[in-house]
Amino acid sequence: MRDLSVYYCSQCGFYAYYQLPKNAICHRCDIAMTLIEMRYQDFMNLDYEQRDKLISDQIISSSTPYIQKICKPAALHNQREIVGCLTQEVTRLEEENQKLNQTVSWMHQTIWSQLKRTRTLEREIQKLQNKLKKSS
Repeated sequence: MRDLSVYYCSQCGFYAYYQLPKNAICHRCDIAMTLIEMRYQDFMNLDYEQRDKLISDQIISSSTPYIQKICKPAALHNQREIVGCLTQEVTRLEEENQKLNQTVSWMHQTIWSQLKRTRTLEREIQKLQNKLKKSS
């Protein structure tokens, strides 16, 4: 029989014990969980605070530098759920920022093309008005 292994979710901080890696799917986030390189019994010998610190450190070390900076204060409290929530929030904000930057870029291009078109039309109107004046 296979030994149990400890897995954690890199998004929400949930952890569980599985024999087979294929079963290690987070029931909250529905993503594959990450294996903790520690024997099951050694993990069980840790108290809850030590487990939280271990998982928090794992999540922070595998995340982007932005998340690492933001999570430093949370790491002091060793609360894996706070770190997981902050990780998700930063990811969401980075995606939102990217969409907003794309929107601003699109708006910038649209405004300049409309301005150029308006100026061209103004010049054509001016030319037509001058022709009308000359022919009258």
